[in-house]
Amino acid sequence: MRLGFACQWDRRDRKRTWSHTPYHLLEALTASGGASMVDIPIELSRAAEMLVKLWYARPHPTGLLSVASWTPAMYRMRHRALQNAVAAAQPCDAVITIGENGPISRPQYVYQDQSVGQFIEYYERHGVMADVRDVPSLDLLRRRTEIERATYRTLRGVLTMSHWNARHVIATGEISADRVHVVGAGINVASQLPTEDDVSRRLEKPLRRVVFIGRHFHRKGGDLVVEGVHRARQLSGQDIRLVVAGPTSWPLKEPPASWIEFLGDASLEHLQRELCNADVVALPSRFEAYGIAVLEALAAAVPVIGRNDFAMPEMIKPGQTGELVASDEPTEFAEALLRVLGNEHIARETLRRAPLLRQLHSWSAVARSINEIIRNAQ
Repeated sequence: MRLGFACQWDRRDRKRTWSHTPYHLLEALTASGGASMVDIPIELSRAAEMLVKLWYARPHPTGLLSVASWTPAMYRMRHRALQNAVAAAQPCDAVITIGENGPISRPQYVYQDQSVGQFIEYYERHGVMADVRDVPSLDLLRRRTEIERATYRTLRGVLTMSHWNARHVIATGEISADRVHVVGAGINVASQLPTEDDVSRRLEKPLRRVVFIGRHFHRKGGDLVVEGVHRARQLSGQDIRLVVAGPTSWPLKEPPASWIEFLGDASLEHLQRELCNADVVALPSRFEAYGIAVLEALAAAVPVIGRNDFAMPEMIKPGQTGELVASDEPTEFAEALLRVLGNEHIARETLRRAPLLRQLHSWSAVARSINEIIRNAQ
């Protein structure tokens, strides 16, 4: 079986595309031996892409920001590039595309973390747009959602990371449930698994370390984490330190307090070291397509505080491997944090579950699932 793998790679470093996800998936599919893989890079004209981005540029507190990514205009450009790339590649029995970029002439499987239509769902639930920097107007999103649904009708299958996304895709009615498959995602930051003694030492030390990881600081709830940790310090009197990694520059008006360590856009190796020293990872995202960082923390046996929404309840078990918050109230976050910090049951239960989680959420496991799904459909 010959499988195509169509992806719009980062021009500077393909490994960094979508936080290393497509690179690791293609690597695992190639290593699995389940199919002969054909790399099909989707290449856009730099000049045309720049024109579309400039056309959809909007003022933003961080500067001029383009909302082109989710627009019909960018879709049309990517769709043409995808069609051209598939036509120029070796003939394939099927093609896996990273994200939905329109129909093609070959049997197609789309691997995705979310659907464009889930932005509309969020708006209908909350009355406001999701806190995602590059989301365009509601009208453009509705038009883009119609295009997405039309593509679903043509697909051999949708390969989703989560049940949250799978439920949405099935609910569109555009593709039958037997063609929607939850295959999950792999871990991109593989930290060393601690021992029981390591966990004991972590529980005994007086200094507590909370780690926040996310380039999109506000969408990931970074401001809530800062306020919540501050409140937890006040309520408990504990020495709780916060490590912030991801943003290239400090994202709040006030400079970081003395108990905050700002790492900026840290390397994977640096993040591995931080996970090894963390007591809790905090990721109460206001919108989260999936949350591989949650898996990476749990795989390192570090409990997580997340949001009781999106795919997070599929990963975080309250009172077992962390806690879930339902609001942007710093006190709610602080109380959840204090329930987890120093909690021996949660610390040891997270450690107990980590080995199986590592197996289920390895890229090799994802690759095996995808190979089996496509082989059975041939």
